Amino acid sequence: MLKTTSQSRRWIVLAAVLWLVVLAGIIFIPQSRSDEVAQVEPTNSLSRALQETRPGGDVVTAQLVDPSRIYDADRYLGYTTLCPGEPQELVDAKLEAFGLNSDDLDLSGELGYLLLIPANEGDEPKADAVELSKVDICTVPQSESFPLNTAMPFHMHEGRWTLGMGQ
Repeated sequence: MLKTTSQSRRWIVLAAVLWLVVLAGIIFIPQSRSDEVAQVEPTNSLSRALQETRPGGDVVTAQLVDPSRIYDADRYLGYTTLCPGEPQELVDAKLEAFGLNSDDLDLSGELGYLLLIPANEGDEPKADAVELSKVDICTVPQSESFPLNTAMPFHMHEGRWTLGMGQ
């Protein structure tokens, strides 16, 4: 057994109490934050979500955006982009895969679309229109779809959010 003075014992008891307080904080603080995150409603708009995001500064090459926090993860499984300037074969393949009509979409050059894959059979896919002058999602043509929880890197370039890594 350790032979300690009464003052040393007080310090040991104080350290043990502080350790228990820190341990309780580590356990309970993350649980309360997860409840707050769970109560956040998806906006279902990439443009609106990025307008509310503050750029990270010159040293940040990209900020990751989680589409599953923007779009309702119960309604959508994944996403891809549809952009003006993509090869016509790729545009046709995406329109056919999503069951969309080209007459319903404006591919003249001002808008790009984030196409969302519905989670339930029989549900309609969503085409989220994105104004390319504010958010450029068309830096690289996407020929494949991604799960909804796959992060998208964005950086600020010439006053607009741009998909990809900054230079």
